[in-house]
Amino acid sequence: MSVSRRTFLGGGLAAAAVAATGTPLLTACGASQNDVAAANRAVRLPTFTKYAGVTPDLPSDGVVLDGFLKYPANPVRAITEAPGNGRPITFLTNIPGAIPPAADRNQFWQALNERLGSELQISMASNDEYKDKFATRIAGGDLPDILNIPVDTAQIPGLVKAKCLDLSEHLSGDAVQKYPFLANIPTDFWKGCVFNGAIYGVPVPRGMSRTSLALYREDLLAAKGIKDPRPKNFEEFFDLAKELTAAKQNRWAWTRVPLSTIRQMLGVPNVWKENGGKFSSSYEDEANQEALESGRKMVAAGVVNPDAFNDKASARKQWFNGGIAAFDYDSFVAWNQYYADNTAGDAFAVNMLDVPGGTPWMGGALNNVTAFSKDSKHSPETLLKIANWMAAPFGTEEYLFRKYGVAGRHYTLQGTDPIPSKAGVVETGIGLQYISDAPLSLYWAGKPEVPRKQHAVQQKIAKQLVHDASYGLYSDTQSKKQAQLARTMTDLETQIIQGKKPVSDWARGVADWKAAGGDKMRSELEQALADTAGK
Repeated sequence: MSVSRRTFLGGGLAAAAVAATGTPLLTACGASQNDVAAANRAVRLPTFTKYAGVTPDLPSDGVVLDGFLKYPANPVRAITEAPGNGRPITFLTNIPGAIPPAADRNQFWQALNERLGSELQISMASNDEYKDKFATRIAGGDLPDILNIPVDTAQIPGLVKAKCLDLSEHLSGDAVQKYPFLANIPTDFWKGCVFNGAIYGVPVPRGMSRTSLALYREDLLAAKGIKDPRPKNFEEFFDLAKELTAAKQNRWAWTRVPLSTIRQMLGVPNVWKENGGKFSSSYEDEANQEALESGRKMVAAGVVNPDAFNDKASARKQWFNGGIAAFDYDSFVAWNQYYADNTAGDAFAVNMLDVPGGTPWMGGALNNVTAFSKDSKHSPETLLKIANWMAAPFGTEEYLFRKYGVAGRHYTLQGTDPIPSKAGVVETGIGLQYISDAPLSLYWAGKPEVPRKQHAVQQKIAKQLVHDASYGLYSDTQSKKQAQLARTMTDLETQIIQGKKPVSDWARGVADWKAAGGDKMRSELEQALADTAGK
């Protein structure tokens, strides 16, 4: 399943939230769907004001991200006053890497607390364990001051209505200018923070940075004499995969079956498509049959690592870094992470293919929504100042500290570029990016060719990107049932591409999906769109 698709928590979290709030979450809103949609439509989203204090080497156009060939010299400290109030502030979050040393053994965390003017107490869990921890905390009513809410959380409207602060008066329209780095987050990202006719959180933006395509090991392809791969269709794409496979040498073209890439080649929608107020799901597109046939063909030809169906994402990343596989389907964020995890030395180089003959999917708008507990003893202003500090953009001194730590311990300067030390990698990974974050800038310390390549790819795909039409719309059925239904569909497609079931079973699977909730999701999304449009 593509990383740009949404997957949703099942009924367990919804049940936990009901236990915490004492009421089913959607009805906790206390209004009909139509009334809620009208109230959401009336919300004034924060006024976007792009930060002008740093000039990128490779400018954004509103879709393509800003790129920097080096870190700006003498970065400006943009916030002169500590945002905290001297009292501890608690935060619950996931961590994408290993759990870092605790604050009493973590010099970065200690320096952070000093800068914030408040001790930041972070309760963290790995990505795999976070949703269970989140559900447990919600069910127990034990909420921190700052809460990282995954966008696929079941029935968010009732949860935030019952447990979180309404931030509208502080963020609507020009009010956000009091927090200039929150104002630097483009308006569209705030749509995912509006519930019950109010702004209930701060967005952690992704969008283009989370857009995923076929990443490839440029150095491995170059060793085969392939310098600028541009397959125009599936057959050329397949031929390239066969050329890069040498199973006897433990080398395969792909870390997994590139179904998302194949679907994009064939014009399959990005989650949901809308036309004239009518919605259709990516599952329903007839091109899925051809995509599944093509996936089966790649498996049968042996161009995919045979362990792809058994191992987790972490294993796939190791295969790519270790040269066991030349291609992986992932995002611009992952592109940078591959350089961070590189074990191949200076020769290691990554690039990205455009979709051969098709249209790429825009990445999901948000990583998470950051909300503040109603029971917090801190003022909304204090918590928003903390979020604003965390959103200071690339090129500022705050960003340099937040991402790289303290010079001498966590990084050394190579010219003006911060090169992380081992201590820097270990100690800085405490999840600050999930309180708030600036839109990603394209950059890799000491390697200006990385942002150049990334910027060139983004310029190529920017006008072709296909968006998920359901973004900013709420379906209660989708919120509660999509996780289980998506797992069922993923299991079916896996069995089909492995040759364990015929492609014809897909149509039956789609019919079952529709009956089990897909049709209801569609009607709810259509109604939400009509209500939001004021029809």
